[in-house]
Amino acid sequence: MRSFSVLRCASFTILSFLISGLATFAAAGSEKSSPPPGQGKTVFVQDFELDAENFQPESGLGSKIPEGPLPRPHVIRGKKEDPATQAKKIVDTMSNDLVKDLEKQGFTARRLLPGDAMPKDGWLLHGVFTEVDEGNRVRRAVIGFGSGSVKMSLYADVTDLTQPGPALYEFSNKDSSGKMPGAAITMNPVAAGVKFAMEKDASEKTIKKTASQIVTELVHKMNPPAPTSK
Repeated sequence: MRSFSVLRCASFTILSFLISGLATFAAAGSEKSSPPPGQGKTVFVQDFELDAENFQPESGLGSKIPEGPLPRPHVIRGKKEDPATQAKKIVDTMSNDLVKDLEKQGFTARRLLPGDAMPKDGWLLHGVFTEVDEGNRVRRAVIGFGSGSVKMSLYADVTDLTQPGPALYEFSNKDSSGKMPGAAITMNPVAAGVKFAMEKDASEKTIKKTASQIVTELVHKMNPPAPTSK
């Protein structure tokens, strides 16, 4: 009788140990599968701002022929391409690659197309292409006919849509609506964005590489390191 009691007690101890072990294992698995806080929100990728210059010569008997040499179309790696088409290609490639790279990092990402309503929750990844003119003023970059430098800078940032941060830039002329291509702007030093350099005739490979670098640099803002205990 006594041996039976001992056996029953031992069995109960072993069973309790197994249940406790399984509970600990399940809790550990749950912690590992839980994404970081930032990855629980959708990242909305807004098309980066890039202007295109349109050159439409006037026609008719009263047309005025501009003095001096005519502006040359922007040359894209040995061929002429419409400025608006080239600008759209750069913007589309950048947006699509940003979405892909964010998904590789474990985020839910979606591109915001022109005309889409701005979400009220999630992250917003946005940016602007810029160039410096002869007067050393920063302007929105323009793809077009002999439009400034062949190089441009790219500023990008990610902000929490529930707590919007400072704008990346402001228009230098207070009366400017910003609708004109190449509007003069002043970058906001408070906005903690990232900056990269690109050529206006950048290849898709270069754009993809830049998109990957942008995500790598900005992902820490969406997944800040956990505070260390003292």
